[in-house]
Amino acid sequence: MAKTQSRTKRTSRRKSIDYRIPNLWDCWGADAGATSRAAELVIDPPKYLEGCLAWIRGQSTLRGRVAGRSLSQVQGVKSTGKLRVRDADVARRAGDWIRGEVMYGMMIRCSTAWDHDGDGQINSRRVNELGTFLKSILLLPHLARMGVTVLYLLPVVKASRLYRKGEMGCPYSAKNFFELDPDQYDDAFGAKYGDVNAQFELFVECAHRLGMRVMLDIAPRTAARDSDWILDNPEWFYWIDRRFERSYRAPRIPGATYINPIPSRLGEMYAVQAVRDHLAKFRFAPSVTSPAKWKKFAADMKRRPPEDLLAEIGKHFGVITPPGFSDVVNDDQPPWSDVTYLRLFEDHPTGAVKHLADSANQPPYVLYDTAKASLFMGKKPTMQLWDRLAGIIPFYQKFGVDGARVDMAHALPGKLEALVLQKPRERDADFCLLAEQLGTERHADAYAGGYNIIIGPSWWMQPRAHEGKMHAFLRTIPKLKVPVMAAAETPDTPRAVVRRGKRKFAMQAVVVNCFLPNAVPMVNGGMEVFERQPMNLGLDAKTKDRYVLPKSDPLYGKLAFFDRYALHWANAGGRKMADLIGKANALRRAYLNALTNPRAYFAPKLSANAKRIIATGFKLARGKGALIMLANLDYDAPRKTSVSGIARGAKQADVLLSVTSCESPKLKAGRLSVNLAAGNVVVLHVK
Repeated sequence: MAKTQSRTKRTSRRKSIDYRIPNLWDCWGADAGATSRAAELVIDPPKYLEGCLAWIRGQSTLRGRVAGRSLSQVQGVKSTGKLRVRDADVARRAGDWIRGEVMYGMMIRCSTAWDHDGDGQINSRRVNELGTFLKSILLLPHLARMGVTVLYLLPVVKASRLYRKGEMGCPYSAKNFFELDPDQYDDAFGAKYGDVNAQFELFVECAHRLGMRVMLDIAPRTAARDSDWILDNPEWFYWIDRRFERSYRAPRIPGATYINPIPSRLGEMYAVQAVRDHLAKFRFAPSVTSPAKWKKFAADMKRRPPEDLLAEIGKHFGVITPPGFSDVVNDDQPPWSDVTYLRLFEDHPTGAVKHLADSANQPPYVLYDTAKASLFMGKKPTMQLWDRLAGIIPFYQKFGVDGARVDMAHALPGKLEALVLQKPRERDADFCLLAEQLGTERHADAYAGGYNIIIGPSWWMQPRAHEGKMHAFLRTIPKLKVPVMAAAETPDTPRAVVRRGKRKFAMQAVVVNCFLPNAVPMVNGGMEVFERQPMNLGLDAKTKDRYVLPKSDPLYGKLAFFDRYALHWANAGGRKMADLIGKANALRRAYLNALTNPRAYFAPKLSANAKRIIATGFKLARGKGALIMLANLDYDAPRKTSVSGIARGAKQADVLLSVTSCESPKLKAGRLSVNLAAGNVVVLHVK
């Protein structure tokens, strides 16, 4: 707290500025401390935040203690063993509340970043212009207006600044899993909001008061190469001779036709000279080779923390933690310069021992098989490390978080994955777990493992709907044991607005995703303002996708994962898009019982333009007809279609939602005829 107060005193001596925020954030009717200026508001930060907090409290129906508890705990949700019943139609498991929600992806550092002093850059020394927890509270009314009910946060842990790939450290480069990143702290709103921990707890509490849950992303398979854990536990890491750092990369396996190493063919891999050379670069941990010297060194480093811990270790011991690399055999992507693998076993993979020239004297090493620890395990788990990793999510539960995604959990040893997933539910039986499965093939495994939802492939299918991919997706997802995330873009992909159809596609997608069976819509932060710049280039992206902004834009070429980046909140059409998302989500909420009931779904039969139109249908209870969604995948021309098999007793078809103007549909003798404008999507109530 002393540190926080001293920072606040420094702030009070700063030259006063006109503190600006995007106009779009204000949708709660601020009547104090705000002056409109074009696409921005000039605010008095403390007064404006106080007004926003008062508005949030006025919207809340929660009673009793809210802070530090999940929304399920606040609401007193009771779980009955592994199952609980949510409605009369379908039995739900604990954590299955996700089925009825609407997700919004946020990277705190980027989502509420803004050029507050108007100097054209996101680097002011006078105020924190990066996104913070307190500024994210100011964004909550906007998200509530759009119908968002789950905030899906990219990692909020303390990130390393060493070996960074841009101006900032990547949020997945965890220097300390048990500390929040200090960049998310904000001192512009007054000292009474406490340190970064108190500000995060307040953010979660405010989200809960608006009926929103909070889910986190954690990545426990890797850590920053200069992790805070190194000084106390160097044996938890792999080490190479520092002379090989620049040339270090995954060895190529000539003639390999497999993506994952095959147990029966490990001998072929270990016989490759490039692999032998790779293994020769590794060294034992410095605490093993020089225990007394390491003990003194670690104590000195703790007393006087250096700017570059790895440089000091290299200077005194000649070793360094190696960068990570993909566990896909012969993957072309370069090494992950800012993270290193954690050593999950004290011994070598069992299947590899016989292929090592001298297994007893071979230092611990990273290869495709050790990286794929779910398939290639040793006999001696690094149990202290496992326990530490299993404690990450419970640490954040003290702030009240409601769910989590474990990055690359499927690559962890099965027992470690189970331990990581089990611990949070000991604290909160209704905790939700999101599986990082980018396909649907292993949906049953996800269900059996206790997951409530998978990411799935909609981010790849939806931009290729014109190729029939969404039709295939629709044939698959109703049969899955867990729902999929429905998203036209993710933090790792190109933005929807740069895909085929541009803005028409983006607007169509946010509606379509609300009316898919067995799916949970997710709006990636910035999609509501037609953000063009991707956050990362991890999926379905090429280098050129980094340069979609005009060269005149100060953020040209920058990526939010690595650089100082702010969303283009002032983009034209943002308020209209936000309104559309809000209308679609309100309609989804009104018909949620049918949309989440697998027995209610049916695939409408189209007799015209079936390949160019996406159609879903849901039977409504008690003879109230059906809900039908139709979307035209042609963004250049209108398309006509007719839906057959409509109940002959149906007399009318009401248009509940249409992105663009829509002619009144015609209903006659059980056949529904609709004219769809280019790229339009309509939702109809047939009764």
